[in-house]
Amino acid sequence: MNPMRIWLAGVLIALGGVWLLDAADVLDADSVIDRWWPVAVIALALLAAVAERRMGLGPTALLVIGVLLLVDRLDLVDVDQILWPLVAVIVGLWLLVSRGKRARLREQAGERQDVVALLGGSQSRNRSEHFRHANVSAVLGGATLDMREAHLDPGASVDALAVFGGVDVIVPEGWRVQLGGLPIFGGYEDKTHKNGGLALDAPVLKVGATAIFGGVTVKNHPDHGD
Repeated sequence: MNPMRIWLAGVLIALGGVWLLDAADVLDADSVIDRWWPVAVIALALLAAVAERRMGLGPTALLVIGVLLLVDRLDLVDVDQILWPLVAVIVGLWLLVSRGKRARLREQAGERQDVVALLGGSQSRNRSEHFRHANVSAVLGGATLDMREAHLDPGASVDALAVFGGVDVIVPEGWRVQLGGLPIFGGYEDKTHKNGGLALDAPVLKVGATAIFGGVTVKNHPDHGD
């Protein structure tokens, strides 16, 4: 399952539980949410790192921000005393790993793939001979999965999640795209070229899109500059 979708579901379930307990006069929802909402930021950073299989700069920065916010809400220490030293460390790490580019290019030949863009951009290419599934997530960023050199197995699918961001899935002409999903103050669109019709035995890619204040697009060519 898409790690970012797990995070979103967890946040909604936690909020619903807190509001139910408030309705039962067990606790004050406003007070609990006001003190503990940074935990959602920390969880997002950790799940992004799990999806990327490494602690990249985006998840690291978000983790630090989440911890600082939680410490501040709980009044554990004076955040002003440690804020700028941490900012200096984060900027130094960024200078070491960025190599002058915000976008990260990954090439995979596996049957399954996870692509995550968190507070930035991610560009990935899949060249699998037996592609089956990919999770593509963009949270406050943009993610691109280029599948023009991949070959689909029956039942191949992409799970795309865009939260205040955008996801582009690039497929070759001749593929049949089955696009559907859930738009919440967002949308999804199939911009592939049909060229008068597709072959009956055309490869089929199912794309499940969840767009929350964001957008998911399936197309045949990247935008200029990608």
